[in-house]
Amino acid sequence: MHSIRLITLSLLLVSAVASAHTRLSGSVPADNAAVATSPEMIELAFSTDVRLTALSLQDASGATFDLGALPTDASSAFAIAAPALPPGQYTLGWRAVGADTHVVSGEVHFTIAVS
Repeated sequence: MHSIRLITLSLLLVSAVASAHTRLSGSVPADNAAVATSPEMIELAFSTDVRLTALSLQDASGATFDLGALPTDASSAFAIAAPALPPGQYTLGWRAVGADTHVVSGEVHFTIAVS
């Protein structure tokens, strides 16, 4: 019986630690969104304050687009000016470091419709 309690407690602690890690909680454009026009700003919202360490924007052919310098301050929300983008499919790659020093990363995919 003691070992079952120990196992249960261990599983609860592991799940609590795993859920404490920072995650992307939203973006504009949203992941897998189809938008009518090129966004003026790209927005990222995180579950906790992070420091962005990488940000890249590529189209379907692999061409990259300049997003300027990364913000230097930690925050839970970022708005980055976007260049004028032609219609097509895009992947926004991001990497950030949370206050817990864990590195998190991901991608946001979106399409700008042909007008």
